[in-house]
Amino acid sequence: MNTPDRSQVKSSRKISYIINPATRRDAEQIAERIRAARPDGVEIEIAQTAEPGDAIRLAQIAARTASLVVACGGDGTVADVTTGIFGTDVPLGIIPAGSTNIIARDLGIPTRLESAIALTVGPHRLTTIDVGRCGERCFLHIAGAGIDSRFFADTDRSLKRRIGWLAYLPPAARALRLPPARFQLTVDDRRTSVTSPLILVANGGSIITPALHLAENVRRDDGLLDLLIFTARGLGPVTRTLGALMTMQLTRSSHVVRLQARNISIEASPAMPIQLDGDVVAQTPAHFTIAPAALQVATPIR
Repeated sequence: MNTPDRSQVKSSRKISYIINPATRRDAEQIAERIRAARPDGVEIEIAQTAEPGDAIRLAQIAARTASLVVACGGDGTVADVTTGIFGTDVPLGIIPAGSTNIIARDLGIPTRLESAIALTVGPHRLTTIDVGRCGERCFLHIAGAGIDSRFFADTDRSLKRRIGWLAYLPPAARALRLPPARFQLTVDDRRTSVTSPLILVANGGSIITPALHLAENVRRDDGLLDLLIFTARGLGPVTRTLGALMTMQLTRSSHVVRLQARNISIEASPAMPIQLDGDVVAQTPAHFTIAPAALQVATPIR
């Protein structure tokens, strides 16, 4: 991703950390390392979530006084903290502590705990990115309905904490065998119907690892959402299409339609769960929009 013009070097003076205790790392250890890294003259505030939705509420409170609000957890926690600070001028920090951490990795944020903490308490660059919206919820990477939202909903959370993204494989295999849904899509002013096993709304362009691209030129700073409509039907064609994704040949597949838009509405029969950055938090019908240049994120100085 190109360095945005609004990037700047900055040190924060009051930092609020929101830790998801369901992280793959020990929450108390994260808190101890944060306190140990606190420089003179910097105020530190640490809170832990207790139930779904807490990160949004805690971030809203933190944004009133903090100069940086930091999400400590996986991509879903990052999305929730972004939802809480959305509409303010408070930047987001990230300490990657989840199963994939694709948002942090895409932005060059170190995955090593001590390095990620040092980035938040020390000098950093503020990188401006777009924010995807689904109703009142934010997402920074990818939303989806179909195979992905079905297997995310079916994933064992305790197993996910132990083995990371590998916990997705058994429910993904089950989701592949489920029948596709009939979707009604409104893409800006265009309306279409499609039978599909998977619909993706992307703000970021990779999955699992930054090296595995969904499609060329999917960017977080272009003011657009990328809609990927999978049209393969049946286990064989669906599996081959997902194989094209894993070998970065997806855009060459005749079973994928890619569109760009600022407003996308999705209806489905039967109703489908909606995942935002790996957490199932809604269901169809759903409306997606893009908020251009709406968030600044603390990233390494290059």
